Amino acid sequence: MLRMKRNLLTPAISIAVVCLLLMSLAGCHNDASFKKRCDDAERMVYFAYLDKDYNRILELTDSVEKLGLFSEGKADYWMGYAYDRMMQKRMAELYWKRGLTAVENSTGDDNISVYAGIAHRLAGLKYLWGEYEEALKIAQPAIDRLEKLGCDTTSEYTNLLIYAGCCQSRHGLSEQATNNIFNRAYDLHLDFIKRHPYATSYRDAIVGVISISYNYIEIHDYEKALIWLDRMSELIRGYEPVKDARPDYAEKQWARYYIYRAITLEGLHRSEEAAECYHTFLKTGMSRTPEGKNLGGTYLGVAGRWQEAADNFKNLKELIKEYKVDYTLEMIQKVMLKKYEANRNAGRLDSAKAISVDIIEHLDSAINVSRHADAVEQEAVHQKELEMAAEREKILHTRQAWRIMALIILILIMLIYIVLRHRSQARLAKALERAKESDRMKTAFVQHISHEIRTPLNIITGFAQVVSNPDYDLSVEDRNRIMADISHNTTEITNFVNELLELSESESQSMYQLNDEVDVTAVCQEAIDASEATNQGRLALSVNSELPDGYRLKSNAAAIRKILDRLMSNALKFTDKGRVTIYIKTVDSQLEIAVEDTGKGIPRDQQERVFERFYKVDSFVQGIGLGLTVARRSAQLLGGTLTIDPNYTAGARFVISLPVTI
Repeated sequence: MLRMKRNLLTPAISIAVVCLLLMSLAGCHNDASFKKRCDDAERMVYFAYLDKDYNRILELTDSVEKLGLFSEGKADYWMGYAYDRMMQKRMAELYWKRGLTAVENSTGDDNISVYAGIAHRLAGLKYLWGEYEEALKIAQPAIDRLEKLGCDTTSEYTNLLIYAGCCQSRHGLSEQATNNIFNRAYDLHLDFIKRHPYATSYRDAIVGVISISYNYIEIHDYEKALIWLDRMSELIRGYEPVKDARPDYAEKQWARYYIYRAITLEGLHRSEEAAECYHTFLKTGMSRTPEGKNLGGTYLGVAGRWQEAADNFKNLKELIKEYKVDYTLEMIQKVMLKKYEANRNAGRLDSAKAISVDIIEHLDSAINVSRHADAVEQEAVHQKELEMAAEREKILHTRQAWRIMALIILILIMLIYIVLRHRSQARLAKALERAKESDRMKTAFVQHISHEIRTPLNIITGFAQVVSNPDYDLSVEDRNRIMADISHNTTEITNFVNELLELSESESQSMYQLNDEVDVTAVCQEAIDASEATNQGRLALSVNSELPDGYRLKSNAAAIRKILDRLMSNALKFTDKGRVTIYIKTVDSQLEIAVEDTGKGIPRDQQERVFERFYKVDSFVQGIGLGLTVARRSAQLLGGTLTIDPNYTAGARFVISLPVTI
């Protein structure tokens, strides 16, 4: 998400706004003067629109709305438009929804035009998000209302028809009805071009036909896609000679036409014609852009030309850098995965592996960026909603104040009440948010550990009933065994809770304090000694140290001990016979502590997954799958690593590497 950088108005714009303000304060309320000021305000916003200065649109719209020169609906349309172009989609949705509510019952020509524009923009936004049902719920009522009012000849109405048709086709509704909608929209575009033969009219029609064509391509209805691509080419030819046409726009649309046609013809098994279209596409500048490479790869994949598809994506990484495209989830999904598929199907397994590594490396950051961007935008939307609510209240009470100027004291009391109420609502909103988050965390907790915690609880409950029931005549031996089982399962539950608390604590830290002079051999021996209670002589436990006497490591003794306890617990749990040995040595500038057992071991394909939260190789073994997660996190907080030695096959061998500071 792009952060909005608020720019100061240019001096000329500032002077114009001030003049409008002075004229308003001067009381020039006759119709002609007011209309002129409204026209001037709209002209300023339109110039900012032509300059693509979206920050200035926001500034101007906010100013002229406060002067009463823009209606709420018109102001919301422009605010939503500016935020949409700045990629702040949720904020755009907020303004457009508010604007739609403001004008949905109005019958004035200006507000009807605003209504059509907002409905068109909002339906398009929902369609792009894949929310087809929501888009249809916006488009269809707008279509019906505009038809009822006789306002069904505008480009906004036409585009609403197209969105409605696309949504219907996605839901598999009446094919004939969808065809009728699309044909009617096309006829309306042609009629609008006849009445307004300008470049903008052609561009609106071209965009509409592209939407229909690509919709049919995506649902693999290539016969209909071909029909609409023919219409697209007719519109581009009509656009080129228009006086205010832009050659670069025409070139881009021709490129889009040829690659769409190549995909469509290949889908119809007309491979020779498809190849010719693709060859023409390659001559365009667009074919060398990331978007063009992606579309070219789509065609080559449909054609099964995987070697060429892999070559097509070969320099994509450099293009991404050149065009300054970020590794977003959408880019990974729509581009990088296609590149991986092309190389895999071409038999270039080394390249496919490298691409998969690249995807993995960027996936985490892309997810984090996406989450952060969404959180920031959601917070901005939330703050804006509060501002809008506060603004509506302020306007309402200001109007009331003008009517009851004689009751100044009462007005002050009301304003104080409003402030207190607003603060109370803010506190309530925060409390509700915290409650929702708490509920989400509780649900996740229950989902992950309910099975593990239910088993020991059932055992404790069952044995407690047996012990407390006077009808059972238990021997001392049975009673002691039952009490031991109760104690053991109580300890298991306590360990579950401790693991969760330790994970939470470790994730809240950035680094452990490394102030201890640690006798590593002694700490390892302590871990061995502590494990003997669980081991009960079953396995041979020992420490094998290559460190010289008196060796000390500057680190955190408690943290190292926690890691060792986790690893020893894991080794004892999965080793039936043999030994568990801790090996200690220095390698270059690292101290290595290896916990080696002769148990069942871990399959290679799961050796990294065991460090994931709640993951268990054997779901029947008791535990919630957090021990190794906590251990690895603790090692990282010590500045080191925790890994599994894949070459050790006699069981499992976990290796802790810690930095040796001199």
